[in-house]
Amino acid sequence: MEWILPALLAPLLWAIVNLLDDNLVRHVYKGALAGSVISGLFGLIPAILILVFARVDIYIDPRLILIISTAGFLNVVSFFFYFKALQRADPSVVVALFALTPAILPLLAYFIVDERLSTWQIIGFSTIILASIIYSMTDVKRFKFSPALIPALIAAGIFDVVSLANKFVFDRVDFYQAYLYFSFGMFLAGLYFMYLLIFQNNGKDLKGIIRKNSKLLLLLLALVEVIGLSADYVRNYALSIGPLSLVKAFENTQILYVLVISVLLYPLVPKWFPEAKAGKMTLKICMGLVIIAGVYMSTLDY
Repeated sequence: MEWILPALLAPLLWAIVNLLDDNLVRHVYKGALAGSVISGLFGLIPAILILVFARVDIYIDPRLILIISTAGFLNVVSFFFYFKALQRADPSVVVALFALTPAILPLLAYFIVDERLSTWQIIGFSTIILASIIYSMTDVKRFKFSPALIPALIAAGIFDVVSLANKFVFDRVDFYQAYLYFSFGMFLAGLYFMYLLIFQNNGKDLKGIIRKNSKLLLLLLALVEVIGLSADYVRNYALSIGPLSLVKAFENTQILYVLVISVLLYPLVPKWFPEAKAGKMTLKICMGLVIIAGVYMSTLDY
């Protein structure tokens, strides 16, 4: 039961990041590479905090280090494709597309991490995924032939691979030991994307962000990354103590959070929250209620 709260908190934090990222990609980053560099470099912060405050034993099986570090690297790669998708579609559309990939996770989790779901958990998982797919169909057809579809699905697919790898390692070593190397892998990805950015245009995008924007906006960039790191930490903590399939299914509640936040804040800043007027609101609300029902059914055995 301990995993349920962080499994529901993580998508709320990701929803906030998603809405802010949408505006940053359009008005600040001017490209997916710059956003990936910032996300990756900030990824080192948890590793520093763990080394300073947690004082964990850094010596674990080198094979597990390789797996979890690669997962951290791929996590930032998924951010790159996520930013690419945000350049071509509204946040609610990108989030909805992420709901299309976890359907096969219970089968993979069964063989890779020896996960067993109860009858109610299977029903709840299936309900959440089905409602999320129906929800996504209200928007996916708007860009059926758009390039946005491909980067969004690639990002979601990589994200699922990262979750499987993380769960595999979390089941074998202490959470903070594993997250230390996951964080380091994100940092390496940040360096890699920085190399690509410098090679592509001598770092003009990144320099432009630093030079031309106010201190307030730079503070906002830092705040977004801190919220993103917090979301990633909470999600991975939920993975370390809960069933992979259900934690991933619960991530689809991000759709609801994006919708609710957009509707509430649209009157204040309409141009920042276009999702509030994306259409088919009745169907989205109905599917949102079904997702909530699926979450409830998933917890009946606890």
